Amino acid sequence: MRWWADVTLSPVDARVLRATHPLCERSAARIAQLAGCSEEIAASCLRRLRARTLVESNRYRPAGWVRTFAGDVVPEHTP
Repeated sequence: MRWWADVTLSPVDARVLRATHPLCERSAARIAQLAGCSEEIAASCLRRLRARTLVESNRYRPAGWVRTFAGDVVPEHTP
């Protein structure tokens, strides 16, 4: 069994994960705009995704977010 088979994301989490970029840091506001949700919801999703090591922040305020290697693999297997 693959490790990503255990990762289940809500539709909003999946949209937010797809809106993050693996090479370009994006703010929560930009991710929210691309994902089609409010900035508060995007920030909440990003915190949940960071706990699962699918995204990481640059640790600055305001935070810039990038997708990790694990975050690159999961969207391919998430409906």
